[in-house]
Amino acid sequence: MASNFDCLGLGSLDRDSMNDLLNRVLPAAELIGQAGDVAVHRWTDPSGVRLVVALRDGRLEELLPSFSGVPGARLAEVRRVSDEMIVADVVDDAGEQATMLAAASEQLLLLPRGTGPISGRASLIALGVQVTVHADEDAFAASDASLLSGGDGEDGGDSEPPAHFVENGWTWPPRMGAESFISYGAFDQENGDPIAQLNGIVLSAERRVVAATGGEFSVARVRSVGFEADLCLPGDVPTPAPGNVIGGVVYLIADLPFVSAPAPAAKAKRSWWRR
Repeated sequence: MASNFDCLGLGSLDRDSMNDLLNRVLPAAELIGQAGDVAVHRWTDPSGVRLVVALRDGRLEELLPSFSGVPGARLAEVRRVSDEMIVADVVDDAGEQATMLAAASEQLLLLPRGTGPISGRASLIALGVQVTVHADEDAFAASDASLLSGGDGEDGGDSEPPAHFVENGWTWPPRMGAESFISYGAFDQENGDPIAQLNGIVLSAERRVVAATGGEFSVARVRSVGFEADLCLPGDVPTPAPGNVIGGVVYLIADLPFVSAPAPAAKAKRSWWRR
């Protein structure tokens, strides 16, 4: 399984290299908001790679790797449910719910717990920690990746279909569509992680190089159920092509531009890591 940093071309950086990168880029990073004594800064590389850093009194509190995505989801009932993620409904232009998601967020610390839900257009970034690429919808449908079990044999394989599947004429084993989505964190909002099963059709894709480090990755614009997302893939994964289907496990991040709590930037210290 790839790491979140692998998916953004940053996986080769060790602790010292990451510290050097932060020292180079954070002094000029954008301040996107402040909550109490925590300031949230965001640096964006020309490749689109982002580092979102929370500083408490100039010391590193949290570091989230992300990407400068394009808005592709209309979210409603956005609320912070834990120290790890927000939960929101994905709705269409008429306000009808298409699905629900749990995601990490660049603005998480700017959303105090207990505040009322908010709504707006968001960019969704999916880090493809365990995904596969398929030539088209037919190839995906014929693969183990489309099995609802993920190919672990628990609900398919050579077993006989349950009687109620036969009676209703349902397909066995059960499979997911090329545009389908299951947000695991939405089922355990207090203790879960922003992990999801995301299957989507590739609309466009390209290879990119992180200007600050030379690391490589690919980013694909994918359409899934109710939204579009920017899905980032490690550099050792071949860049997909339009019409391909990407399916698998992703770490989901939401950029919520309608959340902001700006404040004057404080002078940053040179050492970002706690000792």
